Amino acid sequence: HIRAIRPFDAETGWHWHDMTAHFVIVLKGWIKFRYAGIEDEVVVHAGGTLSQPGGVPHNVVGRSDDMELIEINMPADYATVDLPELATALR
Repeated sequence: HIRAIRPFDAETGWHWHDMTAHFVIVLKGWIKFRYAGIEDEVVVHAGGTLSQPGGVPHNVVGRSDDMELIEINMPADYATVDLPELATALR
């Protein structure tokens, strides 16, 4: 369970997760992603879900101040790999 406790002040930066499954279920507010190879931003609003395959480079670029979500990751113990080189390449 992830809940915003302060205003959004910075993107997460480009990264990917070493997992086989990644599900996001937005309970309140909204969250906005960018994905490598996808031109448009992806916004998930309250009541919406997102299934993101492991290994997909992404960046959280916004969220509402009241955002709450449930994230289900398999396996629960996983690595996050930062991709700072994408910040310049995908502008």
